[in-house]
Amino acid sequence: MKPLLQFRHLAVATAIAASTGPVASAQSSPELDQLKSSVSVMEQTIQELKNRIRELEQRQSSSPAVPAPTPVATTPTTPPTSPATPAMDGATAKAAVQVRPTAPADLADHDSRMKHRDTVMEDNAAAPRPGNAPIDPTYAGFMPLFGTTTWVKLGGYAKVDAIADSTRVGNPNKFITSTIPVEGEADYGKSEEFSLHAKQTRLNLELRSPTALGSLRVVYENDFFGSSSSPDMSYNLRHFYGQIANVTVGQTWSTFFDADAIPDTLDFAGPGMQSVLRQPQFRYTYSPDPKHHHFALAAEQPKSDIGNLPASGSTRNVLPDFAGHWRWEGQRGHVQVGGLARALAYDNSTGPDDTALGWGANVSGVLHTWGQDGVVASFTYGDGIGRYMQDLPGGSSAIALGSGELEMLAAWGTMIGYRHFWSEKWRSEATYGYMELDNLAEQGANAYNHTHYAQANLVWAPSKSFYIGLEYLYGLKGTRDGSEGDAHRVQLSLQYKLAR
Repeated sequence: MKPLLQFRHLAVATAIAASTGPVASAQSSPELDQLKSSVSVMEQTIQELKNRIRELEQRQSSSPAVPAPTPVATTPTTPPTSPATPAMDGATAKAAVQVRPTAPADLADHDSRMKHRDTVMEDNAAAPRPGNAPIDPTYAGFMPLFGTTTWVKLGGYAKVDAIADSTRVGNPNKFITSTIPVEGEADYGKSEEFSLHAKQTRLNLELRSPTALGSLRVVYENDFFGSSSSPDMSYNLRHFYGQIANVTVGQTWSTFFDADAIPDTLDFAGPGMQSVLRQPQFRYTYSPDPKHHHFALAAEQPKSDIGNLPASGSTRNVLPDFAGHWRWEGQRGHVQVGGLARALAYDNSTGPDDTALGWGANVSGVLHTWGQDGVVASFTYGDGIGRYMQDLPGGSSAIALGSGELEMLAAWGTMIGYRHFWSEKWRSEATYGYMELDNLAEQGANAYNHTHYAQANLVWAPSKSFYIGLEYLYGLKGTRDGSEGDAHRVQLSLQYKLAR
């Protein structure tokens, strides 16, 4: 009936328009009379149709119900609404999109009782965990990968560092105390230096999925410290490994190292005594008590870092480096005891050569005091430990004596840091570290002997995605002959984090 009424209105409107037009009123009176007559006939027809419809409706209401005829199948212009998925208005649909799907329980074999310690650099986030236990049990940032049982999370951050040094140091991009020049060296006493870089910017990807053997976790991460001293951003692979049934294969933190005991610094390097070493490895973790106790053992990539080699000498790797640790975890923190065994060797085409064994031990941990405050600490000692302490220069594991014999070099270091939260958005960390190498006369008068490292910062985090911080660093280096040099650094960092 609506089309008829619409037609009626159109006809009347047409008639009125025709009757008011100046030409029609002046010259077309017969045509106007004829149009009015047609409109009158249409009105009578419409009224008859309305009466007929009213009569049919009354007759239908008084007669028994008759099944409606089956409609002819047509292709709908919009998909029908399923009973299981009711139609939603705009606001409801938007809210539904914002609801994050719940991750299944079989994405991990174990849970962890350890309290996560969030830091600016997130170095502990990529570390392998017993039973693939998530550091965030809510799996924030994860989403299902379409058509599979795999869940994926894209993370990382963009970070820029503005650095002002009191004197020229060996690396303007990260504070390595062993590169501070001492009296008598070329760069000693050089003027202030400024640098700005974004090399710490990193991208990571984590995938989790259930398998017949247990949960599978694959982690990838890179930054742009491929060339550590250059300001240019060069690709650098940090982590790429997989873990299933507590078997880890690929490149990640050395099993000797405790990635959860890293101070919350803006400086990329941190205290020089840390074993911040990432390398290819095969690791197995055994958890007699998955909530607290864990043992790990790994075969890792070797490298004979030997100094004072003869002109015809070259290093040789005869065995993998063997690293392991025991670890206890709880709500108040954790303790880890690590061990290291490695073989060092070199060849000499014109004289004697040698092979020797080196070893190292590390004790580290975190203690949560009150609120979000906490202490991190570490102590490391080794004979031939060399590259497993980041501040030591190359060739610090052992030196080749004139007799051809390898003489292992003992080294030790310690570090302690404390973090305090002034409020929910403001925090500070203060750290002190010291390390020492027992060097020999064959290494020369300017051979590395000891370093001090100190830092303090203030970090403002108005949101989980944005950080801005100011940090002061001080370092002092001493050499075998007693020469010393120090350096001061002020660093301003701005950072945007992904997937928070």
